[in-house]
Amino acid sequence: MVERCEVCGVLLRPSSRPRKATCERGACAREYRRRIESTPGARACPVCGRRAGAGDEACGDEYCREELRSRRERARAEGERLAAKEAAAREVERGLRASGAVPPGARAAVLPATDRPIVPQDPARRTLFAERLSELMDDAAADPDGPTGDPPWPEAPSSATDALARAACASCRGLCCRHGEPHAFLRPATLRRYLRQHPEETPAQALGAYLNFIPGESTAGSCIYHGRQGCALPRAMRSDVCNRYLCEDLERLQEAGDAPPVVAVGFEEDRLVRVSLLGPDGVRTLSEAPAATPTPRAR
Repeated sequence: MVERCEVCGVLLRPSSRPRKATCERGACAREYRRRIESTPGARACPVCGRRAGAGDEACGDEYCREELRSRRERARAEGERLAAKEAAAREVERGLRASGAVPPGARAAVLPATDRPIVPQDPARRTLFAERLSELMDDAAADPDGPTGDPPWPEAPSSATDALARAACASCRGLCCRHGEPHAFLRPATLRRYLRQHPEETPAQALGAYLNFIPGESTAGSCIYHGRQGCALPRAMRSDVCNRYLCEDLERLQEAGDAPPVVAVGFEEDRLVRVSLLGPDGVRTLSEAPAATPTPRAR
C-alpha cells in the first residue's frame, strides 16, 4: 500500500517500522503533532506518533500495540529490579550504621558501579581509533566556523551538586564509559572546539595531542581513554556527552536532594559491586565484592 506524509504528501518509505504519519522533515512532524494536540480528546500513539483511536493508548497497528506492551513489561521488570536493589541498599545501610562505619546522617543511594579489570592497550585498537579520529579531525578542520558544542567543562566542580555527581561517578568507576568503547563520543564539534582553543596547533598536532592521552592500560570492554584513574582526557578535551551525561540512578540522587555524606551502594546489573561513602572531601571505599568471573565464550 502506498502511503504519503500526512502533511506534505511525499511518499513514505514502505519498509518503515513503526509506520510513521509523516516524512523525515521535522517541520512535518511538528505540524502533525500540532494538529493532534489542537483536536479535543485526540492523542498521539506513543510509538509511531500517529493519531490513536478514541480511548486507545496506541494506534491500530499491531506493531505499535505489541511494542507498547513490551515497553510496559520492561518498565515493570526494571521497577522490580530497582526495588530489589533499594531493599539491598537499605540492608547495607543498616549494617553500616550498626557498626558505626558511617556518620549518623548518611543516606544510602543505589548507584551503578563496575569492577572490570585493567588490561594492556591493544595496539590494533589504538591504530583503528587513530584512523577514525584522523577522519573526524579532517572534518573539523574543513569547517572551522562550524558548531563547537558546549563551552569547555571546568576541571574543578562548579557547585555542591556537581561535586556530588563527580564523587558518585568516581565511586562507580565508569560503568557508562563502556558505551564509548569504539569512539569516545568524540565528534567534529568537540575537535573543532579544541582547535579554536589552541590556534597555535595544526590539525595534525591536535590529533597528536588526543592520541598522546591514550593510556597504556585501559578498562576491559570500555572506552579507550578509560584508564586506571578514570578518564585520561582532560575535561576540556572530552565530548559534551562525557561531561554532561547523568545516568538514571544519579538523576534520582540529585532529584532527592541528598547532600553528603551519601552511602553509594553500587551495582552492575543486579550484582552488588562496591559500597562507598561520598563525603565533602571525596570518596572512601567501604567494601568491594569479589570481581565477577568472566563467562567463557562458546566454541
